[in-house]
Formats: sequence, structure tokens, C-alpha cells
Amino acid sequence: MVRTSKRGADETADDGSIMRRAGTTARTVVATVLSGMLMAGCGSGNGPTGTSRPTGDGSSTGATGSTEPGGNEPPRTPTASPTAPSPAPPSPPGTPPPSGTTPPSPSAPAKGQLLVTATVTGGIDGRHRSVLVRADGSYTTLDRKKGTDKGRMSAAALAELRDALAASDFASLPRVSVADPPVADGIMTAVVYRGREVVTDGMQKVPGLDRVIAALPALSS
Repeated sequence: MVRTSKRGADETADDGSIMRRAGTTARTVVATVLSGMLMAGCGSGNGPTGTSRPTGDGSSTGATGSTEPGGNEPPRTPTASPTAPSPAPPSPPGTPPPSGTTPPSPSAPAKGQLLVTATVTGGIDGRHRSVLVRADGSYTTLDRKKGTDKGRMSAAALAELRDALAASDFASLPRVSVADPPVADGIMTAVVYRGREVVTDGMQKVPGLDRVIAALPALSS
């Protein structure tokens, strides 16, 4: 009986050792399987989120997009950004306008603006008289001896003055028309029109300028 009991105790101990070894082996197998599954899960699909799922053509589709077989994303073609057209470079000074275009002509003075001015100086009496004519025909005289006065030209007189200015080709008139040597006590007349001043002593005939001076009001009074 003693031997039988001892044999039973030994068998029971052996069974416990076998169970413990079996349990250890089972845990090792489970750990190995789980590790393999985790590694397989990390290696499949390249999507940043979610798990790739196979499609019918062998490619895999992630949670946020599709990838080509082998985990490579398809190349993306860069799109060019629209650019604004470059402005044309400015033309250098003095460049003539393109053919077929006409440069703008100076506009006529508006009503109330100065049309023409003239000043007479010199002579034996030492005169100094100026007249300022506006586009509407009104004018102002400034005389060293007589002071300031105002008046208005008639429609016919204003029309004659405008015609004389237009016909004179004022921009091409000589700037100075004075005898050489100058005449003692000569009378000098300076006329300013559209920013250009011309001077004459009346000793040389300048038909275009002479007509303008004759059409000016109250210049010789």
C-alpha cells in the first residue's frame, strides 16, 4: 500500500510538471503567433490611417486613399500656377508714337483761363504796360503810370485775335527779333502764348507776330 501510494504521488507530480510545461509551451506559441500577426499588420498597406483592403485587381485601398500594388502611391503631376502677364516696358523718352497714331494737340484754354499775354516796355517815355487776355474775351491791363484796368473784347475782336494766333504758327516764330545793334529807346514787345515767349522791337517784320500784336486790346493806349 505504501508503494502504491508513493507511485500515485509520483504520477501526480509528473502530471503537474507536464501541465506546467504544456502551459509554458502554449504561452510561448501564443506569443509567437501574436507577434507574427502584429508584424504582418504593420507591414501591410501604406495608408496613414486604417487598414488596407485588397481590391479585385490586386491593388490595395487604404482608409484614406488608394495605393498601387506594392504600397507605392501613384506619381502626382505638379500643376503650374497661373502667372500674371508682365507689363510692357516703358518707352524711352523721345520715342515717337506707333505708326497710325496721332499725338494729341494742345487743347484750347478753357473759359476764364489766360489765352495770351503781352508786355510793352521802353521808348522815350519809359512805358511799361501789360495786357492779359482770357479765353472768354475779358482782359486786364497793368500800367506803371495808370494802374490797373479791365475790359472785354467784342466777339469780332476776339475772333480776330484767335485767328491771328492760329495762323501765326507761334511755336515756330523766332524767339528774339531785335535789330543789331539795338535801337536806342526802342520799344520792346514780348508776347507769351501757350508757354512760349517771343520778343520783337518792331524793326524787323515778322508778319505772323505783327498780326497778333495788332489784334491785342489796349496794348498801346
